[in-house]
Amino acid sequence: MNRTLSLLGAAGVVALGVLPALSTPATAAPNCAAASAYYDSAPTSANLAMLRQAVHCLIDAERAAAGLGPLTVNTPLTNAASGHAAAAAAIKWWRPGADSHRNPQTGSTPGSRITAAGYCPNPVSWSYAETTYTGWGTGAGTPRAAVRWWVHVSTYGHRQIVLSPTLKDLGVGVAVGSADPAGAGSPGGGTYVVDFGRCQR
Repeated sequence: MNRTLSLLGAAGVVALGVLPALSTPATAAPNCAAASAYYDSAPTSANLAMLRQAVHCLIDAERAAAGLGPLTVNTPLTNAASGHAAAAAAIKWWRPGADSHRNPQTGSTPGSRITAAGYCPNPVSWSYAETTYTGWGTGAGTPRAAVRWWVHVSTYGHRQIVLSPTLKDLGVGVAVGSADPAGAGSPGGGTYVVDFGRCQR
């Protein structure tokens, strides 16, 4: 069994005040030849790094099919997405009707998380978006299931986020287990968060 949330990823252009002078480093492109072996794997404590690459590769493949360029891995976005995925899998608040983008304990939002992580300090302009997914059961908690749902199933704007021609950066977070309490303890559970961004400085 799997359950996904039909919630629109937060997206917007935000004018910010002066932020600390932090860098927004990019990291190397994913190794898609190696990551392809993990497209249908559920998260474990041993494979999270490969599943992050798998999600990135699958997103870039969808973008290539739409005539769009690949996205660049960004460390602050990765840190923000990873922290949110881990919190969601631990707290398990993504039940139907809940806001998967706002942490009920800390009140954090996509914008506050990626700002705190140091993405795009002192910008001229910037934009961001977030997609979330959780699933469990055979084949439902995998990178392929998450990206397929965002691009081909969801009717709440996730496809437009993944295939945005203006967003250039991403960070992927993956956690073991479902973020929906209905999937607690079920085998094959996975929680996925992708934070996207565009930074003009």
